[in-house]
This record gives sequence, structure tokens and C-alpha cells, in this order.
Amino acid sequence: MENNNNISTLLPRVICGIDTLYYFYESNDNYDNMFLDILDQLEDAKSRFDKREISYEYRDLKVSINNQVFEYNGKAQGFYWFTHIDDYFKVGFKDYMTNRALNDIQIQLLGIGIYTLGLKSILSYIDELFKEVSSGYRPITRVDLNIFVQSDLSWLTKDMFVSRKRRYTTHSKEVASKYKLQTLYIGKEPFLLRIYDKREELKSSKKKELMYEYFANHDFIENEAIFNVEFELHRKYLKTYNITTVDELLGKAEQLFSECMENIRLVDLSTISNNSIKSSNRYKAEMHPLWQHLKESYKLKDFLAVDTPLERIKRKSYTYTIEDAIKEHISLARKHYIHGGVVDEQFYEEVLQAFERTLKPKYEDIKISQTQSQELEIVYETVASEINITELTDLELEKYIKMIEVSMNEPDLDLHVLIKKHQLACIELESRGKHLQQEFPF
Repeated sequence: MENNNNISTLLPRVICGIDTLYYFYESNDNYDNMFLDILDQLEDAKSRFDKREISYEYRDLKVSINNQVFEYNGKAQGFYWFTHIDDYFKVGFKDYMTNRALNDIQIQLLGIGIYTLGLKSILSYIDELFKEVSSGYRPITRVDLNIFVQSDLSWLTKDMFVSRKRRYTTHSKEVASKYKLQTLYIGKEPFLLRIYDKREELKSSKKKELMYEYFANHDFIENEAIFNVEFELHRKYLKTYNITTVDELLGKAEQLFSECMENIRLVDLSTISNNSIKSSNRYKAEMHPLWQHLKESYKLKDFLAVDTPLERIKRKSYTYTIEDAIKEHISLARKHYIHGGVVDEQFYEEVLQAFERTLKPKYEDIKISQTQSQELEIVYETVASEINITELTDLELEKYIKMIEVSMNEPDLDLHVLIKKHQLACIELESRGKHLQQEFPF
């Protein structure tokens, strides 16, 4: 355990920032159409499962907003909630028919978005997404101002803290293991101080790799202790400092953090007598050197300087892992099963064989001709193989459908199978909002 008396001579490295930000968008007259379109997409996604009597989870339902994909989270407090496909942020849309208000869009920034793209970049990205349906006014509802500390703060206890309003100290909680602090809470909504072991928290976090890369880029040592000191501030508290919007918060964040450090102080108990420690006189103790260091160190210039180009954010896709591949294979196997197929070892052997055939020249580069036997053989092979139609582009999918139509006149191929493939491909194309120029050929 680290001796707190050494803090005055060994001031730790820190990283300052904003860990969480919740706010609204004030909507305009275009909001109603966008909301109805989202509901239509949601119902279409549900119907694909319901009409086949397949169970699904909320996250299986996806919608597109300005060509960006979002997963459905469910409905809560009058909002339909969605998560950005790359976990940058969550967004809630209010039902304008049952709970009408101007603040119809609620945003919750997530750590992955903040630490991957930078706060200003993610805000600009979201502004761009909703610029057609909002006035640009962004009322704030919550912010977490934080400072990461490269030091073991497990020696802290709630008795070392005092506040200007003593009621804050009556709402405290410690989470410890073997006499070592992991998490300390002081206060309650709308003003809460939280101190916790960041390395312990990241053990079960999906953003573990991202955060350690972030720490390394700021000269933190991975194998040394990292604690997070953060103030969770809600709208009611922010209003006392005349902060009502995101822009006002960004302009006053440094001053606000300094005020928070004064409102709940870590004190140096060695500056008062033992008798005073046991009484309320500990409020007269001096501020601890560590607390003074954190207070003076909180600067956001570097944190707000991170800038990711908007077009790069739009193009960015999430990292494809083996877990993602397994999920997709399960989804495709389930689709095969509901259409009467058998999912067993032989099925996957056939899939492997079909995959090996796809390593040959791709069919979209081949001119279809019924007069050349060699080309026809390639068409037969393409249609007979198990193509994953969800991975095809719109153009590839249309060409694949036309190949099936051409092959329907060939006696060597199973017409029943071709009809089934054609139906599935057309359903996939229609789910993308596309339609073939010609009618169904039979």
C-alpha cells in the first residue's frame, strides 16, 4: 500500500478529460418524418423474424439513419433507444405522438466514441447526422469530469474527505478488497464524487485494449496503478453555475472542476491534532497536496485538440473478430434451418467446398452467354454454390439474381432450388430498399 505522505514529493502523472456526456437536441419540423421512418424500419426488421416465428433480441433489429447503422436497445422513459454500430454513442428518439416536446433527441456519448475519435470530433459527427432534424441547440443533462491518476490511491478512505455542504459526506460508499480500496463514492445525484481503480474496472471491459492504448499515448505505464477521479454532475447542479448547454459546459469545464475539488476536499489530517480528527474540526484541515495537484492540473486543451476528419469517421468500421465471425455463422445457420435445411457436419463440409470454389474468378466479371458452353458451366457452378447473399453489394446481388433467371431454362439444374434461391435473393434486395427492373420471371 502506498504511503500518502509521499504524495507531496512524488506528484503523479495525470490525464484530464470528460468521461461521459449526455445531452438533447432541440428538434425542428423535419423530426416527425425521420421518427416515422425509423419506426417503419423497426417494424420491417421485426416482421422478418415474426413471419417465420423466429425469436430475436433487440440488438438483432437494426435501422439506418443517414447511411449509418444503429442497433435497437428497447424503449425506456418515452424514448426508443439505439446504439451506434461502432459503439460511439447511444441515441433516444421521443414518440412525438404521445410525449411531444422540443427536446426529442437524446444523446449519450460512450467511452469508445470519446477516446477513439476525440470529444469535439464525435460531437461534430453527431451534429452532422441530425442537422436536418434539429435546430442545433444542445441542452446538457449530465457530464462526468475526470482525471486519470498514475498512482495507487487505495489508501484513501471516506473519513479523509470533507465538503462545504456536510450532507454530501453522509452519502458515501466504499468498495474494498483485503483492506484495499477499489471504489469510493461521496455524495449523490446531482453531485457525486467517484474514485476507483481503473485497472480493476477494465478487467471485464470491452474497451480495455482501447484504454490501455490511450494511456500509453499519454505516457502512462501500463503495469503501474491507474485510478480515476471523477465528478458526476447532473443538470440541476450544472444550472447553479449557469451551464445549460454543451457549448457552455466546454467553455467552463476547467473552472467547474476546480469548484468541485473545493466542494469535496481531500484533507491532510496531519495538519490538525488527533483530538480534532475525532471531532468536526477536521473541516479545518488543509487541502491534501494530492488534491491540490489534481485541482491545478486539470486542463482540457490537449483533450479537446484531438480532431478526426468527419469523412474518416463515416468510413470507419468496427474491427472484425473471430467472435463476430461466429455470430454471423450462427445467424446464417439459423436462416438455413428455418428454410428447411439441416445444419450438421455435412452441411459445413459443403460450405467449405463452396468457399473453396469462390476463390476462382468472381462471377460478376463474367459475361453471361447461353451460346458458350464454358461460360455456362461457370454460371451453373455459381448458381449451384452456397453464396452468402448478405455479403454481396447491391450490384452483385442483382447480377446474381439475373444469373438464376438465366439458369431457369436449363434442364440440368433443379428448378425448385433455383426458385427458392431467387425468392431469397429478391427478399434480400427488397430489404435494402432496391427493386429489380423486371417482374418476377415465373
